[in-house]
Amino acid sequence: MAGTKIKLDPKAAMRRQADASTASAVDRFAVAQQITERRPSGLAAEQGAPEAVLTPVVNTPMKSNGVFTIGADAFDVSRLEVGSYAQVPLAMIDANPLSPRQIYLTEEIDKIAQTLPNGQDVAASGYVADGRIKLIDGGTRLRAARVSDCGFLEVHIEAAPKDDLALFERARGFNDQRSATSALDFSISLKKLLDRGAVSSQRDIVEKIKAPDGSKLTEGMVSMYLRVSRMPEKVQREMAESPETRTLAALYAISEMFTAEMDDASHEQALTDALEIVGEIRRRKLNRAQIIALVKARQEGPKTRERGAAIPLDFGAQKGVVKLFGKKGQIDLSINGFAEDDLPEVRAVLIKALEDHMAKKKTAVDS
Repeated sequence: MAGTKIKLDPKAAMRRQADASTASAVDRFAVAQQITERRPSGLAAEQGAPEAVLTPVVNTPMKSNGVFTIGADAFDVSRLEVGSYAQVPLAMIDANPLSPRQIYLTEEIDKIAQTLPNGQDVAASGYVADGRIKLIDGGTRLRAARVSDCGFLEVHIEAAPKDDLALFERARGFNDQRSATSALDFSISLKKLLDRGAVSSQRDIVEKIKAPDGSKLTEGMVSMYLRVSRMPEKVQREMAESPETRTLAALYAISEMFTAEMDDASHEQALTDALEIVGEIRRRKLNRAQIIALVKARQEGPKTRERGAAIPLDFGAQKGVVKLFGKKGQIDLSINGFAEDDLPEVRAVLIKALEDHMAKKKTAVDS
């Protein structure tokens, strides 16, 4: 009987369980045995009865929806039918790699994990492939079940999507009913779709995938999202933690700190700087303009005043200095000790000398 999937009338099954519970000598597993004896094939429910997939297991109480569970060693997914529900052992379930949710926050997982002992409110959605259950929707519930005392996840069985893009869009439809897709999750999803060949190029993404708000993407927007997706995972996870840091503007500003040409030392320094900036954005609740300015300031480093190369001048009674500022392309000249009446003549001499010099330089360039 192990591994058999049975469709039954849940009300009839519950009546048998209630009758059996009045006698302490009756084992719960015997109730399931009686059901299979009444319908040995397990292939058809009584006419008009709701359908549910059952897999009995010793000492596992029957759920109110008529669903049993069994260990992974005896669970046979090949008997599951599209449209049915089953409590699937966690060891038989694979998460959806193309889920629109890519970053799972610990606090969200823990919140759901605390409620699972009281029952799963909404079944996950998945399909059968390669002898396993592949999730379409329910990634947070799966992770919550793994950290709780639950050994299984209730899954609604659907038809397998025709390809990776269809899988992504189907999962996205579920997710959009609950919450908007974050810019960070969307960025990582686009990169995975590209890496798996579900889309062939940025232009293909524009033609086949809508933006998180449902609008049409542009190639410029796709380029921004893909740049965000290439940030170190540690930075991505830190930025996912707060509303201020998971906006596209903040994500893109931080992503510009990382380039493909960086050596290991530069990359490590950029990682340290990025994490510090993320922490400052959180503490100060910075807006878009402030974030961009902060990133720019960190990339440029502390501002230092250029000190000009000083050349002293000594004309006897007149002394001075010429300062050269190479980066600014600037010359400062200062001479002291002139009589006031001499200043106009000295100024005229300096101007004439500069004009002659610039005229000669222009002639040389033109020729």
